[in-house]
Amino acid sequence: MKKTTLSVARLLIACGTFCAVSGAASQDSLAEARFKSPVRLTSGEQHLGAKRLYPSPALHDMNGDGRADLVVADLFGRPTVAFARAGKGLTFGQEEALLDRDGEKLDFNNW
Repeated sequence: MKKTTLSVARLLIACGTFCAVSGAASQDSLAEARFKSPVRLTSGEQHLGAKRLYPSPALHDMNGDGRADLVVADLFGRPTVAFARAGKGLTFGQEEALLDRDGEKLDFNNW
C-alpha cells in the first residue's frame, strides 16, 4: 500500500478560505469566490509535515509571543511544533517534537 501525505498548505488554505467566505457572505459573493493556488509551507529547509502519514495541522500560539505557531500531528500520534518567525508572511522555524513536563517527547501512540 502506497503511503500518501497530505499537503499541509493545501489543507490550511482550504480551511482558511472556507472560514473567510462562510461567515455572513451572500450567495452572490460566494459565487465569485476563487481559491488561490496552493502554497506549500516550509519549516526550515523542509516542507511542513514531510514524510508523515496524514499530517493534521492546527494553528496555536504555543510560546506566548502573539504569533500563531503551527502544530502538526500525524496518524501515529506524534505531534510537532514549528514556531512562527517574526517578519512578513507565514514563515516557520524547524519542526520540533512537543515535550511533556518531564522533557520527554509527547507520543499519543495511536497504534
